[in-house]
Amino acid sequence: MATQTGNLRQAINENVWLHFYQMNRAQNAEMAPIMARGEGSKIWDTEGKEYIDALAGLFCVNVGYGRREIAEAMMAQLEQIHYVSTFSFPNVPGTVLSDRLAKLMPTGPDSRVFFVSGGSEAVESALKLAKSYHRRRGDNNRYKTISRRTAYHGTTMGALAVNGLTPIRNEFGPLVPGARHVPPPYQYRCQYCADQGACSLECADEVERLIEFEGPETVAAVIMEPVQNAGGAITASDAYYKKIRDLCDEHGILLIMDEVICGFGRLGSWFGADFYNVKPDIMTIAKGLTSAYAPLGAAVATAEVAEPFTGEGKDPFMHGITFGGHPVSCAAALANLDIMEREDLVQRSADMGAYFKNKLQDSIGNHQNVGDIRGAGLFLGVELVKDKDTKEPITEENLVGWLSDELLRRGVICRADDRLEPVIQLSPPLNIPQEDIDYIVDTVSDVLDEMKKRN
Repeated sequence: MATQTGNLRQAINENVWLHFYQMNRAQNAEMAPIMARGEGSKIWDTEGKEYIDALAGLFCVNVGYGRREIAEAMMAQLEQIHYVSTFSFPNVPGTVLSDRLAKLMPTGPDSRVFFVSGGSEAVESALKLAKSYHRRRGDNNRYKTISRRTAYHGTTMGALAVNGLTPIRNEFGPLVPGARHVPPPYQYRCQYCADQGACSLECADEVERLIEFEGPETVAAVIMEPVQNAGGAITASDAYYKKIRDLCDEHGILLIMDEVICGFGRLGSWFGADFYNVKPDIMTIAKGLTSAYAPLGAAVATAEVAEPFTGEGKDPFMHGITFGGHPVSCAAALANLDIMEREDLVQRSADMGAYFKNKLQDSIGNHQNVGDIRGAGLFLGVELVKDKDTKEPITEENLVGWLSDELLRRGVICRADDRLEPVIQLSPPLNIPQEDIDYIVDTVSDVLDEMKKRN
């Protein structure tokens, strides 16, 4: 194994190009271990070191690692037919999956499912669908979108435009025109209601003011994550999305819910739209759809949105992806849904998420450097501050890198992120055992104590 690992390390140093990653870090074997095996909520590197994956890969391994049932379903499909072009023909698992998703999703049982191969493509497809939908109805001036500052929606050019993360956008301009942005419902530091104890809905009023300023007749879609990932599991008030839905209905704007992370049990409900009791016009899904056993995503539209493209005599939606609806990926998704339903993992996410959040509150809630513990289900964020009483931000350079490294050394994989203020993001597989949650909390507590000594 040592020789093999040495060869792999050389290839990493010379040939591998990881995503959003400074590749010179990969020369440090301790900070860039080569992962080789997974089971449940744990993974092992090539040296045999064990880690608890508190990030579920990248918010996607919802049913956990090592699910032979999914592998067997994929192999069975490979033995039948491994590829069918969705430019020309339906395939069996893709058809069954479309029917199953339509019955499950808030867009309704007559929804249309447009498969792609991942989250960015799902968002790209949803944006194109929204703009094309309006044109088919004669609203040729509707090309603008409204999304939130600091929100992440993907890296393809349309998705990049609706991204609210300036450093990700800046190198690739000019971007797709028409993207507008509003503040997130970030109550802990909200300029309107942070000190009021409850949301004033001024953040939703910002959306209304922007629609009025831009002209409602020019806005095609509003796109939002139910719980915003970037910034650390930012939750909205219950009334927020009702107001957004009402605004969209009033002005003929489509509401796109980006459920790439929030979908398939992450929040303790099947979808974030269920969590907030709102019906979107289009939903984007990926990640937990297959629990990352195979690449698959989709843009799912209500029958009303799909009708201008699918009705009798209508021209088709002029968009496609070679690997969209790949039969092997769809077989994986069907087996994944079987596991989720049989093991009641959505409810388990709600129950274990409550346990996780309470455990964090009991362990570190009074820590001087912990400002906020937030989230829903097994999608949590711990915002760090210099002073708990004043909410003064931590400005230490490279803090998030140090946090991630220290947690990794102790066998916990998570994400420390500073796209707003520094947060530790925790989003483990939905089948994580309680003892692994206990270890994560104890480890986070130990690392925060070490951080306090640095300051």
